Amino acid sequence: MKSARAFTLVELIMVIALSGIVLLMITSVMQHPLRAFVDQTRRSELVEQATVALNRMARDIRLAVPNSIRQSSDGRTLETLNILQAGRYVSNRAGGDSLRFSSEPSGCETSNGRCDGFQVLDPDLSVAGARWLVINNLGANSGGVPTPGGNVWAYADPGVITPTGTTFDATQTGNETLVTLDLPGGAFTFVHASPQRRFYLADQAIGYRCNPASSGGQLLRYTSVTLSASVSSAVPSDSVPVASHVTACSFAYQPGNPQRPGLVTLSLTLDRDGESITLQQQVHIDNAP
Repeated sequence: MKSARAFTLVELIMVIALSGIVLLMITSVMQHPLRAFVDQTRRSELVEQATVALNRMARDIRLAVPNSIRQSSDGRTLETLNILQAGRYVSNRAGGDSLRFSSEPSGCETSNGRCDGFQVLDPDLSVAGARWLVINNLGANSGGVPTPGGNVWAYADPGVITPTGTTFDATQTGNETLVTLDLPGGAFTFVHASPQRRFYLADQAIGYRCNPASSGGQLLRYTSVTLSASVSSAVPSDSVPVASHVTACSFAYQPGNPQRPGLVTLSLTLDRDGESITLQQQVHIDNAP
């Protein structure tokens, strides 16, 4: 007859103690790699989010009407006037270099040289969605305030941008397109012709506003179909967040000159769960109107 075998209480306690020691050793060894992996994943997510946001800003900046970039005094808002279509014009309908327009259906008026359209070197040009025509915008300002008639943000007649409410039509004529204007005021005159005969059709203003906070700050993108002479710190309710966890930011715009292009410097800091990253990006702007 065989005797029964079993664990004694002492043996069981020893096994439990040894198992705890082994588990503790494994946990200690694996803790740092696991923590490093989690931290690295968090940093990668923050970097990716900031990169996407800055690249989107850079794309909108490069698509801005020349000399239309502006920033707020606190450096947290950046606005641009977006190019819908661009190209080179030939002349008004009746010929010549007149840049005085009217909504008269007869075309150019012999009494004042006004015309209702101009030829464009593009047979497939589309004007759908266009709200403004811009020619030779030099971005003139005085003490940081846009100069009326010399800056797209300050309308005047004569000026560099057609009045809000202007509608456009395009008709193909051979290898060119005739663009006609229907002006709400009946007439408009551009201050100067473009030396390179460039024109820009714009559809909306695009803005970015950074609202940093100790936690939960955001970088917001918004659009507007109205133009104002000053940058507002108020963000439209339909703005869209392009980055979260924003704790610091700055936007700086340096206009160019004949010797060098303009430069926009963007800086964005994101922080989440104690992990913080800061990315900077510079965008060179060719502001030749």
